[in-house]
Amino acid sequence: MTGFSFNTFFGLEGKIAAYPEATIFGAMLVPILLLIPIAVIGWIFRKLKFNMYIIHVLMYTLLFTFIIGTLTIFILFFITDKNGVKLAYCWLTILTGMFVFSLINANTITKMFTDWSKIIKEKENQ
Repeated sequence: MTGFSFNTFFGLEGKIAAYPEATIFGAMLVPILLLIPIAVIGWIFRKLKFNMYIIHVLMYTLLFTFIIGTLTIFILFFITDKNGVKLAYCWLTILTGMFVFSLINANTITKMFTDWSKIIKEKENQ
């Protein structure tokens, strides 16, 4: 039985190891590219009056992953040994953590954004 190795990444380890900068590019681009179709699906769900909880969870996950994940990957890239495979695993860990966080706190985050929206509208009307 073989043990887990940080030198493998779904068959892409050769490309990622050769270009660790691609991990930074992917950490910034993947959440933004995934936000677009999820926003369209959310718009369709809203029109059909479906439950938006999972859509909110996915959108918050991608938003927080973009912000926190990109910052973390930049820091790790410049501080560590620039191993793209390890950076990719770190990014996946951040994505998973943000998903769990968003899953637990989606209603609170939605209420926070709603309250901020009300405050901004009140400031504009004054």
